[in-house]
Amino acid sequence: MQIYSKTTVVNILALLALSTGCASSQEGTSAPRAASAPGPGGCDARRDAAAIAAMAGSYDVDFSFEETAALTPGYEKHGAHRSVATELVTLLEHTPGRVSLQHVLVVGSGVVKHWRQDWSFEDRELLEFRGRGVWTRRLIAPEAAHCAWTQAVFGVDDSPRYEGYGRWTHDARGSVWESNETWRPLPRREYTTRNDYDVLVGVNRHRITTAGWEHEQDNVKLVLEPRHLLAREHGLNSYTRTKAAETRPASVYWQSTAPFWKQVRAEWARVLAPRDRLSLQVEMADNPIHEPLFERATAKSAADDASVTAFIHEAVAKYVLEASPATEAAAPH
Repeated sequence: MQIYSKTTVVNILALLALSTGCASSQEGTSAPRAASAPGPGGCDARRDAAAIAAMAGSYDVDFSFEETAALTPGYEKHGAHRSVATELVTLLEHTPGRVSLQHVLVVGSGVVKHWRQDWSFEDRELLEFRGRGVWTRRLIAPEAAHCAWTQAVFGVDDSPRYEGYGRWTHDARGSVWESNETWRPLPRREYTTRNDYDVLVGVNRHRITTAGWEHEQDNVKLVLEPRHLLAREHGLNSYTRTKAAETRPASVYWQSTAPFWKQVRAEWARVLAPRDRLSLQVEMADNPIHEPLFERATAKSAADDASVTAFIHEAVAKYVLEASPATEAAAPH
């Protein structure tokens, strides 16, 4: 199994679209879209959880994003973005009311840790992106959380990206989950190539299919100052099941590094737990937070080195800032 260098990892991640949805409504965007009401049969948390867990497996993935409309006079739409990859989606947790899935990319004979999605049933607390590197907690109403699942999405370094909520629906055509509108930071496919907008706003849709599953996104690109919408975008990430042998390098990588990444998740949980507001600097002197973590994860002593906890603490602490009202955007609702 090949472990890529820092430069190669950065290049691979720049080429691939993070298959994570976005969006929460704010002034200047469309009206807030709440999760749909429960069906006549009420909640079916077990069936919901089975649909979420069904996203685990080995997949050929097609990432496709296209700007469909200019929303600012004079704006010229950017070209469509498409990339393909093979990806392992592994279950980290599957307990009543909780499902966690870790994605690991296979590129050639090498692997790259990708994003993570944590699902929680009737969870009322959201950690929402508010623009300019700031996240805040929001408590949703009990009736909004009823029968709903939150989906919290984390980056390649396990730092928070966005969180939304919605309800699963099940019928003869399959199972579908649709989020409320949610804000998220720019994905890597965007922030590595442009800086003309600040927030990706949209709705995520997860659909279980006979061939695998799909992640569909209806997005708009928001400029905060002066506040206006730049463009509308449609995204569709299609996950088609493939043979487990195709993702064996990812399985081997995850088996050997899982203890390290478990400690990274624990450190982020410790950082996030006492905070109602968090400010992150994910890039520092052109040194992304994931680089030292990726290097240490594959070090031979990573799993049993007594200093690994201190290393992770120091690596994460460099990027955690104190949130300031001067840098805070309007709160999503």
